Amino acid sequence: MEKLVLTTTPSPFALLTIHISGKLALFRSDHPDWTIIPDMPTPYDDVCVFRGTLHAVDNTGRTVTVSVPDAALALAAAPVFGGDKKFLVESDGALLLVDLYLSNREFEDFDDYDAAEIAIEWERTVRFEVFRLHEEEKRWVEVTSLGDTVLFLGDDCAFSASANDLGVGRGNCIIFRDDGLEGVRVQNGMGVFNLDDGKISPLSECPDFAQLFRPPDWARLQLH
Repeated sequence: MEKLVLTTTPSPFALLTIHISGKLALFRSDHPDWTIIPDMPTPYDDVCVFRGTLHAVDNTGRTVTVSVPDAALALAAAPVFGGDKKFLVESDGALLLVDLYLSNREFEDFDDYDAAEIAIEWERTVRFEVFRLHEEEKRWVEVTSLGDTVLFLGDDCAFSASANDLGVGRGNCIIFRDDGLEGVRVQNGMGVFNLDDGKISPLSECPDFAQLFRPPDWARLQLH
């Protein structure tokens, strides 16, 4: 299992995740077993809860709602295609689809143990596209700016926050994990994508955002 989301509406509570097969798996608190939902035109990429309803998106961008308790699926948005991995993120009362594009790049890595230089193929993130759900028309509409919003993406979570609330100087960015960022191993494998210019920078080169991941002073003092 990967990311797991919970809804308590309606009661009883239910959990939704993506099975190793790429299909959706639903668990209800009033039922002893997981239900594997057979519908899968293409494997699912992400799940979330939006306005109390379970949502899932597959690799094409096709998005569905999952009803409880019958595990019935209903189309929420038609496919958008394009990228390599889709994320669902709630932001300021709207549901966003973030489409991640990957590219293979060969780079050199150095193994301290055998002192040998090796070349390996590494998938790296090259760009993102962002869409907002148009609920009435059941389609994704491209978004060119997030304004004050910062998105955080990971394999097991995705969320948004305003730059003002975070105490950083700018929004319109996506903070994400990528161990192959620019073909160089960077601290924590994290990067920042700027929607203003489409550039990706290692987190370490963005002091405002990097400080969000540093432990507080009291925690650092206890480590010494």
